[in-house]
Amino acid sequence: MDGLEVAPEQHREAGRYDNGPEVVPDTEKEARRDTGGLHYVSGPTSASPGILEDGSLKTKPPKERKRICGVTSTVFWLLVVIAILVIGGAVGGGVGGSLANKKTTTESNLDLDTTSTASTQPQSSTSATTSSSTTTTASTTSSAPVTSGTIGVAANPCPGQNLTTETGSDGSVFTLLCAVDWPSGGKSGDGSGTVKDLSTTTEYTLKSCIAECVQWNEDTSNDPQCKGVVYSANLTASFDGGQGGNCFLKSNVGRYFPNSNTSMAAGLLGG
Repeated sequence: MDGLEVAPEQHREAGRYDNGPEVVPDTEKEARRDTGGLHYVSGPTSASPGILEDGSLKTKPPKERKRICGVTSTVFWLLVVIAILVIGGAVGGGVGGSLANKKTTTESNLDLDTTSTASTQPQSSTSATTSSSTTTTASTTSSAPVTSGTIGVAANPCPGQNLTTETGSDGSVFTLLCAVDWPSGGKSGDGSGTVKDLSTTTEYTLKSCIAECVQWNEDTSNDPQCKGVVYSANLTASFDGGQGGNCFLKSNVGRYFPNSNTSMAAGLLGG
C-alpha cells in the first residue's frame, strides 16, 4: 500500500536522543557527546588532609603553653629556685651571725676571767687581796678621815689629785698615780729588776708616807734606796688583809698594776 505508515515503536524511542550537551549527575561539568558516545566525568574529589579546598595548606593553631599562677611553668619554677636561694642565704647569714656573736661573747668572758685571775696572782702590798665589800663598808661608816687606829678610811687624795706631784722635805718630787699598786715581787718599771718592800708603817696621809721614804734615804746605811711608796687610805682593808700597815716603801717604781680607788702609788722622779 502506497499511503502513509506509522513508524514502529522503536523508532520513536530513538528520537528521544539529540546531539546537545548533557549534565553529568553529581557534577556541574559538561559532558559532550561525539561520534564515540558519552564520556564519563567523575564528580568532585574531597580535599586532601591538611589542604583546604582553595589549595592552601591548613595550619594547626599554636598549642597553648601550660601556666601556673598566671605564668609559664618555666618562669614559675625559676622563681621558686630563686626564692629558695634567697631564703637559704638569709637563714645561713642569721645562723652565721648568731654563732659569730656567741663566739665574741665567749671570748670576752674568757678575757674577763683571764684578767681576773691575773690580778689575783701577785701578792699585793696593800689592799689588792681584800674584798670590795670591806672597802665599801669602811668608806661609808666614816664621814671624816680617821687619824688613828686601824679601822676606817684615812685621808685620800684620789682620784682628784691623780698625776699630780708631791714634794718631800728634802726637795725630792714624787708623782701620784691613783688606783695603782706596785706589788712586791713584780717587775720594775724600767725592767732592771723586781720591786721589793723595804719597810711597812701605818700612816694617815700620803704626805706622811712619802716622808717615811725620804727619811729612809737620809739614813746612808739603808740599801737599797727608797724609790717610791704605795699608800692605802683604807686602813680596814689593809689590816684585815694581814698587811700589818698601810704605807709601803718600795725599792723600785713598778709597772702598772690596777688597784682600788683608795690605793695609790707615788714614784720618785728620776729615781
